[in-house]
Amino acid sequence: MRIERYVTPRLTADGAGAPFADPVNARAEKICAALIIAASFILFSLYSVLTPLFEASDELWHYPMVQHLATGGGLPVQRAGQTDAEAPWRQEGSQPPLYYWIAAAFSAPFDSSNWRDIRRINPHSDMGVPTRDGNVNVVLHTPAEAWPWERATLAVRAARLASILMSTATVFFAYLVARELFPNDAARRTRDASLLRLASPVIVACTPMFAFISGAINNDNAAVLFSTVGLWWALRLMRLGDLSLKSAVVAGAIAGLGALSKSSALGLVGLFGLAGLLTAVDARRKAQDAPRSLVFRLSSFVFVTLVVTLLISGWWFVRNQALYGDLLGWNAFLDVVGRRDQPASPAQLWSEREGFIWAYWGVFGAMNVIMSPWVYDVLNGLAALAVVGLVLRVASAVLGKAPLRQDAGRQILLCLFWVALVFVALVRWTSLTPASQGRLMFPCIAVISAALAYGWRVLHRHVLLGACAGLAALAIIAPFAFIAPTYTQPPNRWTQRLPLTVNAKFGGAVCLQEAGLETTGVPQPGDEVTLHLNWLLAQPVTRNYSVFVHLIDEHDVIVAQRDMYPGQGSLALSEQPAGRRWSDRYTLRLSPLTPAPKQLRWAVGLYDHATGERLPLANGDDRAIFGAIELGRRTDASPLLRYANGLELLGYALDPSALMPGATLTVTTRWRAARPLPDDLNVSLQLLDDGANKIAQQDLGQMLTQWPAGEEIALTHALAVSDDATPGVYRLLLVWYAPDNFARLPAYDAPGQFVGDQITLTRLRVR
Repeated sequence: MRIERYVTPRLTADGAGAPFADPVNARAEKICAALIIAASFILFSLYSVLTPLFEASDELWHYPMVQHLATGGGLPVQRAGQTDAEAPWRQEGSQPPLYYWIAAAFSAPFDSSNWRDIRRINPHSDMGVPTRDGNVNVVLHTPAEAWPWERATLAVRAARLASILMSTATVFFAYLVARELFPNDAARRTRDASLLRLASPVIVACTPMFAFISGAINNDNAAVLFSTVGLWWALRLMRLGDLSLKSAVVAGAIAGLGALSKSSALGLVGLFGLAGLLTAVDARRKAQDAPRSLVFRLSSFVFVTLVVTLLISGWWFVRNQALYGDLLGWNAFLDVVGRRDQPASPAQLWSEREGFIWAYWGVFGAMNVIMSPWVYDVLNGLAALAVVGLVLRVASAVLGKAPLRQDAGRQILLCLFWVALVFVALVRWTSLTPASQGRLMFPCIAVISAALAYGWRVLHRHVLLGACAGLAALAIIAPFAFIAPTYTQPPNRWTQRLPLTVNAKFGGAVCLQEAGLETTGVPQPGDEVTLHLNWLLAQPVTRNYSVFVHLIDEHDVIVAQRDMYPGQGSLALSEQPAGRRWSDRYTLRLSPLTPAPKQLRWAVGLYDHATGERLPLANGDDRAIFGAIELGRRTDASPLLRYANGLELLGYALDPSALMPGATLTVTTRWRAARPLPDDLNVSLQLLDDGANKIAQQDLGQMLTQWPAGEEIALTHALAVSDDATPGVYRLLLVWYAPDNFARLPAYDAPGQFVGDQITLTRLRVR
């Protein structure tokens, strides 16, 4: 005899099949849910409008893929080394095509033939790196982007509309997920359940990063949609005990469409498999079916789900295998986007945790526009409060004070499995290529948001309401406070007068008038120094020149540099009128490995990035040299480098600091073993030019296994410079390697970031 779990198994308006219905509350909840969904559409549209074209994560490459398909192009074949003219979509040409087909359908009615004219790439953009001196824009923007939109601008906006609609649908299905997780029952007041069901989609929509990506051309929007739909369907089939053919076909269709949006959505097959297994186990526990019948139903469900998934998306993976020898196409993707020098270690991934969390809450632009740091602290604090609430709820259930609903355990297990699956897949991916971005957890944002809502509600209803209101306010304010101002061009004036008069006129047109150093003391290796400059365009120019700012030592060796377009990277100089004034600031980071103390000077000039040609001064030089900075000794006692085996570089000294052919360079390095070292290695110091031509080298074998842990040990290298060494600048390279197989030892900086296995300590001039 079949036992019905609820009075009615159908999905009612007041909850996920719950019997304790209140028609008035149910109607009010439906109205509120509709308002939330409509408000989400408006919010995502706001982000879309206020984010300049191509200034969203990888949109610079997503749109060319859309445009290619919208104008009748076929699926591209990826090859390493393709230029922007050949493959402007870069790694996105390796992505499954469903999202791009949908966006292309929205974009196709509009003339996009001038799309390259509005996609003028900024070669100096600091993509993925928030900076203190701007230079975040990935393109030089043009008046053609302004309202009223037309041609390619309109085509891009139309493609963004596809994303907005997908994410609006995601909010709707996040609401359905919450209905499954928070049904009305005898132990929970209807008002509380309704509040949780409404709060969950609000948190989804008002997560600033989600709203930002929702207004951008990005295939994550489709992947997140199908993942959220899949989670809802898995929860639903568990509630209904539905392992029918129809349920399997729908599950397979969701997984197949998800996989055609992004390969990571293949995890939906595992989600449905676990949902089917939990459903079968629950049915067996209730003695609803014989074991043999349950096994048949479960295996049939899984088989049909797999078959439908493969029927929809299998052709894509067969194509990948045929073209690249890789079902997922990862090799082709990584060949274009670039691999890590070696797979990231757990320590390195842990060192990237702050950026990962920030990118869940909101890092805009090309992953280089951040909110005020205190905003992340507040958001992390709210998340911690939710965790406290969840822990209290679990403790209450364990102690028997407030038992969980009968089916809550299965739902929690399924949700935890989905979050873990997405997270493990992301860790695997980001160990291969730098991708430590919390936004890549959005396939399970419905679960995370529901957990946040529940944790806050456990603490107090007002905590939940306050957190949701705060998130909503932040989501509305963020595009006005953090996104739009970032891309505003500087005014036609100097923001302040600067103390040092330079009066350097480049090419008879571009005048560097004044300079000033922003400093809070004597800088040390590892510090940042900021230079302010006031510029004047005396005559129009025909090229978009770049500015270089160098810090040079007494031997004219570049110690640090910064290159960008004028106006913090926003000005196309060829489009500026005579008399245009602007102020710029340039923040240069001094490597912690820089030898000190020494005196540094500024060297500033302009050049054409396409040709490397510099604008000359009237005296024939091509740079203005001015100012002086005293670089002090490093006072931080932490190691400069940490090696994988426990070896630490504490410091080094050079004698002399400049060389002649035939001279000897003496390098004294100071080391410490943080723990007993497992193997004996060789250490090599080499002098090489930028073409890897070697003029000096000395390798020393070291009995590292005999080094006492914690004691400082000095090593001295004497490098004899070749008699026929060509005058120029050479880099001093440090390498530890195994003497038997020459395997190099990886090194990490103080925060734990991998910096390579061939370390450039400094640069020296050979005269």
